[in-house]
Formats: sequence, structure tokens, C-alpha cells
Amino acid sequence: MENQFLVTLLKMEQSLLSYAVWLGVLSMFLVFVFNLKPESRLHRIFWIAFALSLLAPLLHFSTRVILAYGTDGQFQLPIPRDEGVQWAELWFGGVAVALILLRFGSPLLDRGLAKIKKKSHLERNHKTDVRDIHKFFPESALEFQPLEHVNLDKGIFLGLDEDVAPIYINIPSNTSAPHIEVAGTTGSGKGVSLGVMAAQFLQRGEAVIYCDPKNDEWAPHVLYDAAQRNGKPFHFVNLNRPYGPQFNPFSGATEEEAFELFQAGFSLTDRGDSSDYYTIADRREAGITAKLMSEQNLNIAQAYAARREVLQDPATGAEKFAGRLREMAETPSINAGLGVGVDLEKIIQEGGCVYFVGSMRNDIIKTVQRILLVRLIQLAERRDRMAGDMRPVCIVLDEVKYHLSRPALEGLGAARDKGVHLIIAHQSLGDLRDCPNDLNADAVVDAVVENCRIKICYRLLNPVTAEWFAAMSGTIQVDDEIRNVRRNVAQSETVLPERSIRQTERYFVDVNMLLNLPNAVGVVYGDGLPKFASIRPITVEKSIKSISTKTVDGTSAPSARDAIAL
Repeated sequence: MENQFLVTLLKMEQSLLSYAVWLGVLSMFLVFVFNLKPESRLHRIFWIAFALSLLAPLLHFSTRVILAYGTDGQFQLPIPRDEGVQWAELWFGGVAVALILLRFGSPLLDRGLAKIKKKSHLERNHKTDVRDIHKFFPESALEFQPLEHVNLDKGIFLGLDEDVAPIYINIPSNTSAPHIEVAGTTGSGKGVSLGVMAAQFLQRGEAVIYCDPKNDEWAPHVLYDAAQRNGKPFHFVNLNRPYGPQFNPFSGATEEEAFELFQAGFSLTDRGDSSDYYTIADRREAGITAKLMSEQNLNIAQAYAARREVLQDPATGAEKFAGRLREMAETPSINAGLGVGVDLEKIIQEGGCVYFVGSMRNDIIKTVQRILLVRLIQLAERRDRMAGDMRPVCIVLDEVKYHLSRPALEGLGAARDKGVHLIIAHQSLGDLRDCPNDLNADAVVDAVVENCRIKICYRLLNPVTAEWFAAMSGTIQVDDEIRNVRRNVAQSETVLPERSIRQTERYFVDVNMLLNLPNAVGVVYGDGLPKFASIRPITVEKSIKSISTKTVDGTSAPSARDAIAL
């Protein structure tokens, strides 16, 4: 009986061993079991699968022991070397396959699951990712002709939104438009927007004064075309040398007005520090010169000629004022004679457009630009508001930092009450802070923020400016996803399927959006929720008449260059 059992056991071992060898590949579950949490339902199953991988050696050696014991050592079951080598290869191969799958297969599986994952419909907006920021705004500006959408009964056209619907600023009749701030880096669409808006204000019957320190290529042609279409006069004035006399900013100015112009241009206002002591003499001579110019209606060159000997006397102590006045007297463009040249007061009263080309580098011309802005505000303020409705005045200030002065900033808040509204353009907050020394940089920024109800922001390069505009768009509630990552035994990180969502906030239009806007796509603030708007230039042909200056009789002091030539 015992011998029959041993024979049966031997036959079973010989018949099952060749099959049990293949179970060695189940060794991979030893790797998987260490990758599971102990409380996992698969934990026991994987341990059982791993145990099956050891069936071949256990079957052989247990049979060997039983046979040796049953025959008192007379029968020794030989070790099956071929089956042993095969089992070892399969066993270690299973471990290696498991490690490879965990090392390289897990990331592939995560990416595949991420593509087919269907998120909850209850989930709200997300924070933006700069790598796929194009999902949050138009990929490019829409193609259209702005004049086809101009409808002054609805307001001033600003562009088309994402649904190809026109965006208008509603302006009630006989009222002045709000101040408008336009920001954006070079080439982002800022200049195109200025031209489209200015052309509409001209069509609306306003007096449009365009101050351009960088000499835009297309803006004068756009405004000349708008003036021709609407039967309005157009004047092109180039403040730079060698252009001759074209207007006189002091024409018809009272003593108080002329003195304020000197304050604005020469930075003679009080700063509230010890430097005020050194401007006392300059302010005194400015007052005397202003009175002389008012009484005799002189231009700057004539006033300087009349007071040159006094101003050049070191005992006067007004070297700063004397030097600045001489530089202005040497600038032909602003020294038109009496009664000739561009009449700014007439333009403001009767309508039309004056396009001024200035400079971003020439300090003398920058002084003229500051004087010009204050003079325009003065002429608008002196109108008789009891005589009836005043013609609105639109002043476009491209690169606004070259036009700012303390009198201009102080008049910004009250300008709309006098029928004046400004379109202010700049590239960054740094431009607003880069102001004359008698101005407080924070006060300049605050004045622009508080007084410009409508803001249009094109692509920015400055993150600080982008953060500033993003904050003005307000915040929205978004869902912030939190996912857990675990490192497996193959030292590969895998994303666990469980995720949690928490409520957080982001700006409605955030920094990533503003830094990556396509060209000619901006964000309009101030009329409901911020909205994306595409803008396109008004198609016109260049005309030599658009950039032709009209030189008139005038006087100017010879410059140092002229004196050398003589």
C-alpha cells in the first residue's frame, strides 16, 4: 500500500512539474503586492498568485523528501535541471516584467486615462495654464471693416466681441464722452484703436486734437480721411525743427493763463521741499514775462527778445527760466505771428482736427507738448457755458507720459465738466510713473485709474501692469483640483485616481491672458463685465496732404546752430 502511494506520488510529480514550471511567471505579483495598500481587496489575491509561482520547486522538493523518507534513503529523486533553469528564468523574468510595467507603463496608463476621463458637470471654471491659454480667448483678431460697424446712434464702436457682436460706448447726445485709457505694448493694436475712436469722435462733430510724439505711420491719414468724409477742416502740425512757424500756443492767453503754461512746461510748481526756494526767481520772471505777453499778445520769440537783456543778467537769478524761454524762442514751429497759423480756439469752437507730431527724445519739444495740453484745457474752460451746448473736445494723448504736468493732472478730473475728454495711451504702469519731478508717481497712477472709466488693454509685456489690469477685472469662483501622487516600488510616480476639489478664486481676466493676447485683440473694461474685443484698422490710402504742414509768417530767435552758420 505504501509503495503504491509512493509510485502515485512520483507519477504526479513528473506529470505536474512541467506545468508548474510555467507558474513561475506569477512572481510578478510579488512586485505588485508591495505596490498595493494593505487594505486593498487585491492584496490577498496577489499574495496567492505569488505563492503559486513557487509551486514547481515546492512540488519537487516535497516529493523528494517524501520519497527519501518512504524508502529509507534508498531512492533519491534527481533534480530536473532543465525544468529548474526554465522555472528560474520565468520567475525572475516575471519580476523584471512587473518592474518594467510599473516603471514605464504606469505613466503611459495615466496619460491614456487622462484623455478619456470625463469630469463632473458640476465642476466650475479653472485657473488658467499658460501652456493652453488660447482656450480662454480668441486665437486671432476677427477680420472686418470698422466703418461697416460705426453707428453713432449706438455709441462709439470699439471692436467686435467673441460672438462677432459690435461693442459700443453709449454716449448720450450733447454730453462729453468718458475719459478712455488704452494700454498695450508696441504693435499690439493700441495705435489702431486710437485711430478708430478718434475718427468716430470727429464724425460725431467733436473737435479732435491728436498729440502724437512718435509720428505714427497711419494715424494722420486715417484722421485726414475722416475729416474729408465729414467735411471737417484738418491741420497737420509738426513741432520739430526744421519746420517753420505753424501756430502760437500763447495766442490770446491772459496773464494767468500764460503763467500757468510756463508752470506746466518749465515745471515751476511748488514741490513742497527745499527746491522750491530755487524756483522763486524763475517764477517771478515767468510772471513778468506772462504779463508782457498778455498785454502785447506776443509769441515766445518776441517775448524773449524783449526781455533778453534782463534775463541774461546773472543778478536776476532766473537762469532756469531764461534758458528754457530761449530754447522755446529758438523753436520755429510755435512762434507764428499775430493772427496767423492754426487757431486752436477756433477749432474748439467750430470743430475739426489738428494732428500734432512731437518728440519722445527732444526735451524742448516735450516741453511744448506739456504746454500744449494745458493750453487746450484752458481754451475749453474759458468757453461760455451759458451760451448753449458746448462742442465736445476730444484730446488723444499717445504715449501720455510725454504730455503730463501738474496743471494738466489737476485739470483732468474737472475736464469733462468743461466738455473735454481724453484718450490716454501708454505701454505700462512704468510710463505713468515716469513723470516730471514735480509730480508724485502714485498720484499720477491714481488719477488715471479714477478718471478713466473706460479702459482697453491690449497685450502687455510687463507682469506688474498685467497684474494691475487683471485686478480691475474682478474675481470669479473657480474649482482648484488637488491630486495625490504616489511612488511605486519601481520608483515611478503615479497619479492616484482619487482627486479632491476645493473652491478658490482667480481674476476674471488674469495675468496669463493679458500677457498672451493676440495682436489686435484687447480687453474692454468699464461697460459691464470685461470682454474681449477685436479691432482692425480703417482702410485708407496714404496722402501727401495728410502730412503737409502750412508754414506762416512768424519770428524765432536764432539757435546756436544758426549762429554758427552765420
